[in-house]
Amino acid sequence: MPDAEEARRKRSDLIKREMERRSNDEVLVYNPTTEPFPIKYGGYTHIVPEAKHDAGYGPGQLIVTRYLAMHYCKHMIDKLIIHESALKLSEARRKYKGNFWPEEEERLALRTNNPELRSKYLKEIWKGVKRKFGLDEGPDDLGNNPPDKRPMDEQLLESLNLDEPVEEPKEEVVTPQSEFAKEVSE
Repeated sequence: MPDAEEARRKRSDLIKREMERRSNDEVLVYNPTTEPFPIKYGGYTHIVPEAKHDAGYGPGQLIVTRYLAMHYCKHMIDKLIIHESALKLSEARRKYKGNFWPEEEERLALRTNNPELRSKYLKEIWKGVKRKFGLDEGPDDLGNNPPDKRPMDEQLLESLNLDEPVEEPKEEVVTPQSEFAKEVSE
């Protein structure tokens, strides 16, 4: 069974490698709110501009790596759902004429783990992958022999040694003296 274990390990390594590659894809995200949204991750802050401000990618849009986009989506969707819930509750409170508000509030409050709501907002703020990381590069198994990017003619010249100087045969200059010398030696 060592072969099965080795195959499982290789498959696991390939999956992890693909997950790491995908985490670096470039994704366009959108901020539908009226204030900039900071993405704080790993000690760095990236600012997604408010809906009317253009930072070079379109109004309210920013291109970030996939792992930052996932982080942004999680927190932005929570913020949007909480905001929608607060609006719904404030309207309900104005109309409420019952005795015990906390029970009514719990019944009306929107949950941030509601898949339908999350899906609705995700479609709004995730604008798509703009560049897949690592797919335009060559495979890793090239080792020490990277592909030769020279024109084909240069490669052929090198392989046929046609680029090196060739010694031309020396032509004999025929003079009457050299002819006489040739006849005498025969």
